[in-house]
Amino acid sequence: MTPAQLFWTIDEIAAATDGQPHSDAAANITANISATSITGISIDSRDTKPGDLFVALPGTASDGHKFLPAALAAGASAALVTQIDNAVALPQICVRDCLQALRQLAMAGRQRFQGIEFGITGSVGKTGSKDMLWHALSQFGSCHASQRSFNNHIGVPVTLASLPEHADFAVQEMGMNAAGEIASLTRLTRPQIAFITRIADTHREFFTSTADIAAAKAEIFQGLEGLSTAILNHDDAFFENLRTAAIQAGAKKVISFGRHPEADYRLLSIDHHDAGMMIHASLAGSPCIFALRMYGSHLAENAMGVLACVAAAGLPADKAAAALVDCLPPTGRGRRSSGIYHSRNISIIDDSYNASPASMSAAFASLANTPPQIMVLSEMRELGEATAAAHAALAPHINKLAPRLVITIGAAMHDMLDGLDQSISGFAAADISAAIAHLTQSICDGDRIFIKGSNGSGAWRVRDALCAAITPDAPQNTVKGASHAA
Repeated sequence: MTPAQLFWTIDEIAAATDGQPHSDAAANITANISATSITGISIDSRDTKPGDLFVALPGTASDGHKFLPAALAAGASAALVTQIDNAVALPQICVRDCLQALRQLAMAGRQRFQGIEFGITGSVGKTGSKDMLWHALSQFGSCHASQRSFNNHIGVPVTLASLPEHADFAVQEMGMNAAGEIASLTRLTRPQIAFITRIADTHREFFTSTADIAAAKAEIFQGLEGLSTAILNHDDAFFENLRTAAIQAGAKKVISFGRHPEADYRLLSIDHHDAGMMIHASLAGSPCIFALRMYGSHLAENAMGVLACVAAAGLPADKAAAALVDCLPPTGRGRRSSGIYHSRNISIIDDSYNASPASMSAAFASLANTPPQIMVLSEMRELGEATAAAHAALAPHINKLAPRLVITIGAAMHDMLDGLDQSISGFAAADISAAIAHLTQSICDGDRIFIKGSNGSGAWRVRDALCAAITPDAPQNTVKGASHAA
């Protein structure tokens, strides 16, 4: 997802942000402008790479200005600051507000970009769809996409500020916690093609109804320009609402995907294999068979949306479909691995990045053919008054999978434990460390271990603890043969 090259100069950054280079730094810059070209954007000194512009953002816990020495040590070429630090030998551009300056730089990056901009939102599947779309578009040219889940009021500007002028495509994920947030992001991103994955009952702490969530996601259409195409899930309960919103916002074309008989990019069936899925589809009426090294019908559905995006850009969807066999799910989003753990053969299904009722349901469905013996589940967040009911509703799905052991993290999961069959052992861990300790004591040879939770809950630490002691086996993510038919 990282661009091969960026080419901001200090002068260009100063002009875009209404900033003033520090006098000492300016002397260095004017002496050799090429030596101070910016090749990346960083907001965290721990992630800073040589050539980066470090943006010293204020934070709730700490101020980015405190990390200028660390950014310099990491190889930053310059810093965007509101206060000059003369003790740090780093070119510094002084602005009134670092976040606003970052947005201004993002606007400049988007303005000079002449390729096709894609915007993605939805309640579930945004990041996975973004990764699949990036992989598909990369078959046809250079593609820039948001890193990890850079989808908020900071992450989106970082992505746009990092956008290479001569890239062919750009893919931007957009998330939200409240109404109006997507509107702000899409006006900055200005996508020609807007893709909504699926509307689900998430963020209920901030919304009174799922309809309100759908309306907030529909804000993405407010930024549409150029080709002006909306890509929508025809199976979604709010499909008609979203289609109307897109047309009212000026979308010139609406393309649908899903299992619905009237979907333009239709998922016909899925053959599940140990290595993933073989997808049978109809791409605007043309039959197509392709493979995914992923698991779960929700991923197959989103793959259809990805192919619809490719087609909306005037590119051959069948070629993109064939290329998806080489796309793996990102860390924490359903990736599977296997190996030897203290002389015991185990496999791990790592879905530790996100947890919501919709993503839980999709994940459980993906396990139907290969049920796990052990499940490690952290509580779901941002559900408000629906918290207890949402967790209790997980129990019947878990009972169908019939694991030997369920380890939970978080008090809200107690409502689920009460509904488990007596044949299933349940353990409510006091914290992550207790969960890891109980898990390591409980693993048997041949166990499949499923880890699901939100990133904020720290469920990923369970994965890391296993992977730190595992000896990799032959990779399971291998699909033999993939074909497509026009």
